[in-house]
Amino acid sequence: MARHEYVQGIFDCASSILTIGSNKAFKIGEDLSLMESDERLDKLTAWARQKSLISANGLIAEI
Repeated sequence: MARHEYVQGIFDCASSILTIGSNKAFKIGEDLSLMESDERLDKLTAWARQKSLISANGLIAEI
């Protein structure tokens, strides 16, 4: 069976703000701008999953 993944958070590179859902936002203190986009999103997604902010099938997208 296929595993479906859903965008559950948005990371704004310009402001370094990660928004999850409609009521959680985090200012990311670490400078992630030097990382490749896929590396950055993997790191943010893993962090959000570890903190139970998104589901196991959830992803962070970037704008």
